[in-house]
Amino acid sequence: MSTPVRPPAGATVVPLLYKPEEVAVQLRISRTKVYALLRSGEIRSVKIDGCRRIPVAALSEYIARLERKAA
Repeated sequence: MSTPVRPPAGATVVPLLYKPEEVAVQLRISRTKVYALLRSGEIRSVKIDGCRRIPVAALSEYIARLERKAA
């Protein structure tokens, strides 16, 4: 197992990929619901080895689709 690289002290890091748990917190839904959205293809994701990650753009696209449906 490799050690994650840490940013320099005081650096602001903007994530490019989110963990499903982080998406759940941002959308204020359950982790189980996020995984259901991933399985259904509603939210795109990528795999890095065995880790599922959601690109920032995929989250933005999902929210935009929700807003279009609501309009």
